[in-house]
Amino acid sequence: MNRAGKDLMLGVGTPVLMVYGGATDGYTTSQNVRNGMESGAAVQVLSFPFTFFYHAVEHGLYGVAHLIDLPMCLFYGAAEINPSGPEVKPLDIYHGTWFDTWYENHAKKGTDAESGEMVPAGK
Repeated sequence: MNRAGKDLMLGVGTPVLMVYGGATDGYTTSQNVRNGMESGAAVQVLSFPFTFFYHAVEHGLYGVAHLIDLPMCLFYGAAEINPSGPEVKPLDIYHGTWFDTWYENHAKKGTDAESGEMVPAGK
């Protein structure tokens, strides 16, 4: 359910993520273009539309990936029924969402192969 929630939230929010991610990432990239070329603000302003478009398309593709992953969650849930089965983690495209912090707090525990001690699951 955790992965499905993240996929649904990010998939539905893709239009907003495209504009927000395109603007913030595009600004940072155009600022890096300005610094890399050791030029003035005009270069940053002229490069921003291109960097915005690139990053908006990038975030749009990330949203599509989450929408494609959403129906697969039925199979991920079935895979986790077995306690010894695989541990299914959310996609790592967007970090720091509520779903990621929930996962970190509720991650399965594992057993160290050499000592037999219980250890927290790694990422």
